[in-house]
Amino acid sequence: MTGGDEEFEMRLSAVFGRAGADLQTDGAARLVDGGLATGRRRRRGRRRTVLLAGGLTLAVAAGASVLTVPSAVPGRTSGALAAASSAGAPAPLDHGVTILLIGLSSTTDAQGRPAPADLRRGELHAGADNVDVADTMVLVHIPAGGGAVRQLSIPRDVLVDADGKRMSINQVYSQAEAAELTRLPGQGISGAELRWRGREAGRAALIRSVQELTGVPVDHFAEVSMTGFYRIAQAVGGVPVCLNHAVDDVWSGARLPAGRSELGPAQALAFVRQRHGVGDGSDLGRTRRAQAFLAGVLQKLRDGGVMGDAGKLGALYDALKDDLVVDKGWSPVDFVRQVPALARGQAAASTLPVQWSGAALVAEPGKAKEILASEGTGGAPAGNGVPCVD
Repeated sequence: MTGGDEEFEMRLSAVFGRAGADLQTDGAARLVDGGLATGRRRRRGRRRTVLLAGGLTLAVAAGASVLTVPSAVPGRTSGALAAASSAGAPAPLDHGVTILLIGLSSTTDAQGRPAPADLRRGELHAGADNVDVADTMVLVHIPAGGGAVRQLSIPRDVLVDADGKRMSINQVYSQAEAAELTRLPGQGISGAELRWRGREAGRAALIRSVQELTGVPVDHFAEVSMTGFYRIAQAVGGVPVCLNHAVDDVWSGARLPAGRSELGPAQALAFVRQRHGVGDGSDLGRTRRAQAFLAGVLQKLRDGGVMGDAGKLGALYDALKDDLVVDKGWSPVDFVRQVPALARGQAAASTLPVQWSGAALVAEPGKAKEILASEGTGGAPAGNGVPCVD
């Protein structure tokens, strides 16, 4: 799709929002899913008819009468997905879209700038090290035809083979980045460009590992740093969560009562980072925390009117502009179609099935593809309420 086509859909979303108010969401989703695939093979005039359907679908999915959005995906674009797929990728699940969401433990933004020292030592509760560890990895599959969105969390402790070594998947990014940072200075590359190139190597390596581990191809990816997570939580507002027991954890900074709470940005970050005292101490308990938090965010997007309010949506985009990284192929049209698909609340969250092998976690073969391709309703609701977790 051309840039002009993307801008055209943005305008249609605002102009024709009221016209789509009575359409059924699933029916409109099927219209745009099939229409976009057909439209790409036809002349520009025909494609604009399809884009009209996309604009109406956006208005319905967001529950807005009139919606305006920025004309570009926020953040910085990356070539890592193309690099990761150049060596081959698994066969696609169906005609839907699979997105890999990556959360880094780093406090350095996408432009290579560190977070202010007082923020890092204070509300971010970050340590002295600033290593780019992939703390959170979630595959999100949006099926063709507007079916239920499926989320699959990948425990960061699960073992993979990368670069001829056996390691936890959360080490893949930092190991590949370190190797590139060692190699590139000899070519005269330094500063912000050196940091970016190192991270690009880390992203590509992680995407390859996720595809090999799950047997699922990644169509798009989005990466956000710890600082970006904090700023997104600021833009969204208080995020609802529910705890089975009160927590007071010095390591993450999580200090929360039992029951339901509305989390500000600092406690939101602490909530998803806490590992000590959660479950058996492995990443499985923290993974359930991340799923519960995402459910809270989706509820906030939907019930808090973020997706239907141009001002709130603009604030969210502004929060993402310095800390989000997306692949070069993810267009504004993709972004505004796919985010509401999650915010509608038709989603189910699962964790990659694993087994203990001694002290290590190993994935059960074939399970990831089975879960993401399933048409059933397995998994916990990801957006139909906020589950209580430990």
